[in-house]
Amino acid sequence: MRHSFLAVALAMTTLLAVAIPAIAGNYSYGYRQTCVVKTVKTYGAYGRVVIKKVRICK
Repeated sequence: MRHSFLAVALAMTTLLAVAIPAIAGNYSYGYRQTCVVKTVKTYGAYGRVVIKKVRICK
């Protein structure tokens, strides 16, 4: 019986240790970033077309 209490306490400690940083990583005051992926066409050093996908977040 003592081992089951120890297992439950260890499981709860592990769960809280993982969950608390995940909660703290959220943006405060309900602010959430919105990101858009744009395709940008540039030219390389030898004049070749280089197409990149760029993520722009606000």
